Amino acid sequence: MDPWVAVVLLGVAITGYAWMMPKASKQSEFDNIAAYDQLLEDLELENRELVDAVAKFKREQDETVEKLGRKIVDMEHQMKQWTTQMTVVQSTQNFADTIETYAAVAAAEDLTVTIAEQSEIINPVSSTENELSSVIPDTSIRTRYAELLALHHNGKSVEQIAKAHGMNNGEVQLILQLARREGELDA
Repeated sequence: MDPWVAVVLLGVAITGYAWMMPKASKQSEFDNIAAYDQLLEDLELENRELVDAVAKFKREQDETVEKLGRKIVDMEHQMKQWTTQMTVVQSTQNFADTIETYAAVAAAEDLTVTIAEQSEIINPVSSTENELSSVIPDTSIRTRYAELLALHHNGKSVEQIAKAHGMNNGEVQLILQLARREGELDA
């Protein structure tokens, strides 16, 4: 057999085999396209659901942030009100303390005048002075705050004196100034 006959027979065999094989139908192509389209639709639907979930989460976060912002503003407003109320209460307390002090001073002066009038009627002038000095305590700064002034004369600072007596620095400074003035008046 000639080589060309072998080639021809091989070609005929391949052609016959190819003709006998089942052909891909148009239906399978449509199935592939339909499956691809279905996959794309599913992906698009999942993407929309994901975008909706993210948008919902963002709205919830925005609402939470807004609520917290309102709470902060409300709390700041309450703090301002409480501060104002505390200032009013403190000023009212200071006013009440001042009134009590003035009332005590006025009562002491009235008592002094009353005692002086009564003792002038009953006793001579010298006995009046003795009674006044025994009824009215010594109100000089130097006698009332002798310990504080002693600490100051020993070289203690205003802060150390304030801590030792449980007072404010301003109170200690005021007492020291009043004691200086009292000393100047006595001199």
